[in-house]
Amino acid sequence: MRLDDILKLDIKLLVAFTTIMEEGSVSRAAERLGVTQPALSKSLQRLRDLFKDSLFTRQAYGLTPTARASELQDQIRPILSSLSELMSPNSLDLKTLDRRFKLRVDEGDLENFIEPLLASLQYQAPNLCLSISSWGGAQLDELTSGNIDLGIMRINDTPGNIRSKLIGYMEACIVLSEAHPLFHQEKVSVSDLLSHKVVTHHLRSHRNSSFSKTEQKLKQRGHIIRPNLETDSLMVAMQAVKRGMALVTSRSIGDLFLNVMCEKANFYPVKLLPIPKEVLELDEYNGRHPIHIFWHERFNNDLAHRWLREQIIFFMRESPWMHLPD
Repeated sequence: MRLDDILKLDIKLLVAFTTIMEEGSVSRAAERLGVTQPALSKSLQRLRDLFKDSLFTRQAYGLTPTARASELQDQIRPILSSLSELMSPNSLDLKTLDRRFKLRVDEGDLENFIEPLLASLQYQAPNLCLSISSWGGAQLDELTSGNIDLGIMRINDTPGNIRSKLIGYMEACIVLSEAHPLFHQEKVSVSDLLSHKVVTHHLRSHRNSSFSKTEQKLKQRGHIIRPNLETDSLMVAMQAVKRGMALVTSRSIGDLFLNVMCEKANFYPVKLLPIPKEVLELDEYNGRHPIHIFWHERFNNDLAHRWLREQIIFFMRESPWMHLPD
């Protein structure tokens, strides 16, 4: 783009474009920006003329971005983020911080930090709001698109615009109740485990998972891991264990099961067993899988964002279930 073209592009046009992308509607974007719909439509036309592309096509449910618009969004977001940082104060007042952060983290990892984090927020940043949910199918795409602020997951490969930090390593375990045929054994083989019903809780088998290579090696040896039940719900997992299924989960959730089920009336005794030796021998991490925290590049120098992720890292590393990196 030539200098005279750059001079045609003001910040308001970039903000208009990003807001229309996020809302999928000119009318909703206009309402959010506090301008009239005709005024925003004129801005959209200027953008179309400038980038020589229609940018959006109208569908029954709203506006759909063109391929060119999606490319522009990836380029414009960091620009607006940099401008925002340029105008933001260089100090952070936690007592008056009024901001909402969206986190994606599975329950087994959440158990490592949520209690001390909430206590810290209540004292240090009482106006800060958290929105916490489990990972969906999109996974890191949500970070790239700006739908979430922070993510915690057991994966290694990330896109170039996603920053990450290794928090530590976590073990998995097997939870059995007395209703399970293997309850009285002190350890189990893969064959024994897979010959009975298995439930998994937040143990994902996507291609970026740190366990995916081990799963492929087990498959080559004839051990097909095909859970009878997969769930994100602790209540469902508890009922499955109660009815004799083996639960494969993180050690933090395993210990939580022990504490909860010991107090629960009319429940079979439960115990934790280690992951089978054959799995550990094939696993490049020897059963201790890395947990990373992820955030988009545009938030890297954001003071509030940095404070929150440092709080989470600190509390997770203080957790009794976390093995720290060297």
